[in-house]
Amino acid sequence: MRNISAWNARTADSSVFGEDMAQVCDICGKGPQFGNNISHAHNVTKRRWNVNLHPVRAKVNGGNKRLRVCSSCLKAGKVVKA
Repeated sequence: MRNISAWNARTADSSVFGEDMAQVCDICGKGPQFGNNISHAHNVTKRRWNVNLHPVRAKVNGGNKRLRVCSSCLKAGKVVKA
């Protein structure tokens, strides 16, 4: 049987230290989109469209920090590279 209280403690600790969920832009918060694959025979299966993320060293509050930024934020100039 799974210990649910231990699982909740782990997720609470990770949010305290600032770790974010995977596949999310650190600037705009854009995440994956969900939908369905539909075949010619109309078989429906789940799929997801991930965000185009790039690891970038950026200047944040006078220091350098490593961020995962989507390509639309990079093209818009929302990030100053270090």
